[in-house]
Amino acid sequence: MRGLPDQLRWLLTGTPPSRIGFSPGPLTDLRKRRHAAGLAARSRPVRLCLLEHDTSTMYFAEPTAFWINERSRVCWAERNGPPERADLVWVFTQDPLTPEVRTWLDAQLRRVRPGVRVLNPPAVHDAYHDPDCFPRLADAGVRVPRTELGPADVGVTPVVYKAAGEQAARKDLCVYDGPRPGFRAAVAYDSRGADGRYRRYRAFVLGDRVLPEDVIVADHWNASLRHLVAVERNYVLTELERRQLLLINSTLGLDFSCVDYLRERDTGAPVFHDVNVYPTVVGAWQGDMPARDRGRWHVFDNCDRLGLAPPGGRPVWRQFDDALLRLAAGPGPALPVASAGGHTRKETGAPSAPGRAG
Repeated sequence: MRGLPDQLRWLLTGTPPSRIGFSPGPLTDLRKRRHAAGLAARSRPVRLCLLEHDTSTMYFAEPTAFWINERSRVCWAERNGPPERADLVWVFTQDPLTPEVRTWLDAQLRRVRPGVRVLNPPAVHDAYHDPDCFPRLADAGVRVPRTELGPADVGVTPVVYKAAGEQAARKDLCVYDGPRPGFRAAVAYDSRGADGRYRRYRAFVLGDRVLPEDVIVADHWNASLRHLVAVERNYVLTELERRQLLLINSTLGLDFSCVDYLRERDTGAPVFHDVNVYPTVVGAWQGDMPARDRGRWHVFDNCDRLGLAPPGGRPVWRQFDDALLRLAAGPGPALPVASAGGHTRKETGAPSAPGRAG
């Protein structure tokens, strides 16, 4: 069967269509035609436009739209569909935005109908890359690493230098030696557990919904796929972590984010160190998934594929639908923000204000 597309070869060798995910081939083509027919018939109430510039390196929007169309009950999604026909628009492109991409986005967003919500609009899309991001979050009450470093820290304070503006950015753990061009420094934390392994926790935040995804267990301080030992799925999110994750989005004005954090070795308290608006949504590591599965699968399918109870007790895609409907309908319920005294209070509407067309 050499020379045949992978998808056709899988079908001919007995792989059930239900075990074949997103990949080039006749099954994907058939599914896309069904999606297009549903979109044309407006058989779901929300038409979602994912805006992704062609210079984006990862091309996450196409498989994201595919899986939304496969799993959602309320939404049909398109990558770079006509913005003027959308009920909801989502800026879903590589960050930080270059001048070329910003110009393209501005032109697309001028076509959006008045009153249609834009998720993660350009004004806030790159918030994580702003030099004052961590100070803003710290002032709001979010537990983030200290980034305001000075002469007293030189030769004393352990830090992580992270390359600015890179996907999967380079990192260096060392004692602070002063500013480095092209890098941002933040105080380092020990994330080792009782087993001596390092852990990186990841959760998605969509509107008022927080969905814990996984924990990377690593044998290196930079807990990443490069140093992977194991993946712990479906971890238990603490109430403090849930509040802090919502606070990150409300402070930065984001509607969607994927946040990475660690838990301090001594106290177990969370420290949030990375805010992604263009994350890997198609599982990068599949080592624990069913052996017969083929193709690319959305991370929101992980619990079903592994037979795990979903976070919150409801199927993840139903939670996604609920959040998307609330986002499309308006500002949504109140999100927590910190008061001047450092305590959490409620504020409505603020995150959505920059993202309303017209």
